[in-house]
Amino acid sequence: MDAAKLAKASATALAKASATPRVAKRATLVLAAWLGFWILSLGLVAGLLWIPFTQVSYRGAIELSGWVALAAGLTLAWSLRPRRKDGDGAKTVEPLSRTTAQPLYALVERIGADLGIAAPVNIHLVGEATAFIFGKRSWFGKITSLEVGLGLPLVGSMSEAELGAVIAHEFGHFVAGDLSLGPWVYRTRNAIARTVTSLDDSMFFLDLLFHAYGRWFLRLSAGVSRAQEYAADATSARAFGVPAATTALRKVHLLAPLWSSYFQLELAPALNHGARLPIFEGFRQFCRSADRRPAVRQAIARAEAWTASEYDTHPSLEERLAALGVDPAPSYPPLADCFALLGGEAATEQSWYALFPQDDALVCSWPAYGEQVLQARIGARFADSWMDPARLPLTELLPMARDLDGLWERLRPEGVSFLSRQGKRNHVSDILGEWVIACLSQRGFAATVRPGQVVSMARGAQVVLPDQLLQAALAGSLLPAQLASYELSAGVPG
Repeated sequence: MDAAKLAKASATALAKASATPRVAKRATLVLAAWLGFWILSLGLVAGLLWIPFTQVSYRGAIELSGWVALAAGLTLAWSLRPRRKDGDGAKTVEPLSRTTAQPLYALVERIGADLGIAAPVNIHLVGEATAFIFGKRSWFGKITSLEVGLGLPLVGSMSEAELGAVIAHEFGHFVAGDLSLGPWVYRTRNAIARTVTSLDDSMFFLDLLFHAYGRWFLRLSAGVSRAQEYAADATSARAFGVPAATTALRKVHLLAPLWSSYFQLELAPALNHGARLPIFEGFRQFCRSADRRPAVRQAIARAEAWTASEYDTHPSLEERLAALGVDPAPSYPPLADCFALLGGEAATEQSWYALFPQDDALVCSWPAYGEQVLQARIGARFADSWMDPARLPLTELLPMARDLDGLWERLRPEGVSFLSRQGKRNHVSDILGEWVIACLSQRGFAATVRPGQVVSMARGAQVVLPDQLLQAALAGSLLPAQLASYELSAGVPG
């Protein structure tokens, strides 16, 4: 596309996107709906409790209808009680250092200044494929600082212009006042959901009324939220151009399922084991992996299985691209990165790992992780316990696999458990999976971990997949002789 056609397409896209109504003008309706929810709820509580009160006042005793109304009123009042907010008591995350991330700070501050926002900026790296901005304010409403969150995968997959488009999108929300309206919408959604959940098991059918009100409010607030997204997309496209804005949208859509699976199933467990691994190199290996283990395939499939709903707060990718005047047909933009804004790839990873200080953390590569970290941490878990691999032969896997329910009492976590029977069995089988790795380690096998794939363990020419070994034991198809072969020359009791 030549420059003239590109300019024309950009102008058309911006005009179409900018036609979306400003959300601030619709705030009155949403706030009225929020107020209506509480008037309805508290009015019902008062009305129900008034029935037994009047019966006592005028008839001297509470009748059956009064007792029913009293129980219903107390049930509803309990379901409306305030809950502890998510994140209460969470520690403050330190922002990125300006020394290493000065170019990124300069980019964010320039975008804010172009939109008329001048305030000190603190930038935080987060582990999800997301971005956000919120302002801390003084008692008089003045913005004292802007807290900006940027996801690791955005920095690792986008060009500077594409990341700038994402940041401009978030500033678009901030300028439009969406962030002031957002908490009201979010709290009302949560309040309705909690009320319906609390009333689901009651016998008073009050949940039907709140189901109906909730559906109406979700439709209303979803329309407002979608208008917010269209307007913020238009701000993004004005600041960095339609191509950068649309490419950023496509990349988030494509990478989010892969990154969330990699982060939850590969990186976070390694972090919990005390390893400091190359984050982005691991993700590149994860994306290239053609033989992913079942849990990873299922996680990616679940993330990709999202379907549009009338209650969604975000328009679909196709709708957002169409609003910007872009062909919504699927495409796969080339990956890039903007590590230079944070001092390089290694400095970016170090900045994120600095959020999780751990004195005994071990910096290692993915090929070395299995033997240097995973085996050592798992082995220490079972050492000197009744499952110590030095004393319990691997052949005990067969009777243990046949008695997951009986093992629950010996392996249950501390405290009260609300797991279902299947949840308890999953908990026990997870522990057995680690015990198999510990046993094989004790018998001279070395583990190899490849992001996205099953753990493999080798002793000379003998290669074992612990996960397949466990699944065969659970299915009853594993032979004792096969387990006994792994005990050979191990120096442990048979």
